[in-house]
Amino acid sequence: MASNSNSNVVVVMVPFPEYGHQIPLLRLSQLISSYNIPVHYMSVGARNQELKQRQQQQEEEFPNIQFHDLSITSKENDEENYMPYLESLLQITEPLSAICHSNNDKRVVVIHDAIMQFVVESVYTISHVEAYFFHAVSAFTTYSMLQQIKENCNDDALFKSLQAYIPSIESCFKPGMGELTKMLRDCKFKCGEILNTCREVEGPYLDELCKQSATPFWGLGPFNPINIVQNSDKTHRCIEWLDKQPVNSVIFVSFGTANSFSIEQIHEIAIGLERSEQKFIWVLRGKDKKGENVGDITGKIELPNGFEERVENRGIIAREWVPQTEILAHPSTGGYFFHSGWNSFLESVTMGVPMATWPLNSDNPYNDVLITKVLKVGLVVRDWVNKDELIKCDKIETGVRTLMDSAEGEEMRKRAIELSKAIKMSVGDGGSQKKQMDSFIAHITR
Repeated sequence: MASNSNSNVVVVMVPFPEYGHQIPLLRLSQLISSYNIPVHYMSVGARNQELKQRQQQQEEEFPNIQFHDLSITSKENDEENYMPYLESLLQITEPLSAICHSNNDKRVVVIHDAIMQFVVESVYTISHVEAYFFHAVSAFTTYSMLQQIKENCNDDALFKSLQAYIPSIESCFKPGMGELTKMLRDCKFKCGEILNTCREVEGPYLDELCKQSATPFWGLGPFNPINIVQNSDKTHRCIEWLDKQPVNSVIFVSFGTANSFSIEQIHEIAIGLERSEQKFIWVLRGKDKKGENVGDITGKIELPNGFEERVENRGIIAREWVPQTEILAHPSTGGYFFHSGWNSFLESVTMGVPMATWPLNSDNPYNDVLITKVLKVGLVVRDWVNKDELIKCDKIETGVRTLMDSAEGEEMRKRAIELSKAIKMSVGDGGSQKKQMDSFIAHITR
């Protein structure tokens, strides 16, 4: 940690106000503030309240973060028509401009989610402001999408080697993502771009991004905790149960709070888990209400008759918040069945846990290719081509068994453990990620 004050620089974080986008930028805020650089974290609604609660737990270690809880009239983030929601975020422009102008004797470094470019662009031309894009997706996804919007993507040998597996932008994202990607690529005001990744996981794709960009790309992640210390005073029931299980014997099943399944599909998953005869923790909470506390989830999901009684000795159904990182870090956890979300992938691979994948939307299908075809630390249960089909219990059973109890699954586990070791070494003194972070801090405080 730096001891000298960097009083000539102020950092302003502008995340997209969805939980999976806010968490990485909170962690980046903490890393930057450890260099004695003041950080302003601007966001809206109860999501920020949840993040502030997390920040208070570590207040002494990261004292330089000031949260701005912005009161804006926020529209519901409707999946079918999201434009009113995005337009409501323009209300962030005025308080952002005020912070920039109130620090006119300093360099103001604005780090914003790439999606928030339309909100932040009003401060791009202020003379003492520098803007840096944060991509909440992988280097592989960023690189692949940039290749897909090029006229001659077949000229790139790295992309061509995987092109058959990479989905189209249109099939994964809401309309307009291709145009947004082009606009971000061509933006003349950006001073650099930041990714929540590291060279140990995505070195070739970081190299390609650096080669093809006029401005620097920094892989400053992973932003998730690296070394987990169990809190013995507040042990969650899942951790207590894991303490009693053999090493690598439990598969953790969780598809994120922003996703939901039909009741029919949930029943197939339940039967598949039961027939696999593997120990499991299954997070089953329904879909997160947009803009509300992450613990406030809609509806109880009913499972097949008698299911919970039949599996009670080898499985936990968790309908409450669970400490995901602690579960993945536990030695009894031997697999992760999930939606291929980028933050969750980084947590899993950091802890050396192999994966069974079920991509659901946005960047998930791109991550799926990285996990299963490039890094080979996971297997596919439901591929993107079959995204509209009901996946039957026998396929789920086979996927879970293969990951947890086969030579193939063991090879994936070995590869995941090797990646975990490399990641943990990289963040220590003299490690590649520590050098990357030092380089970024030197750049913004130059």
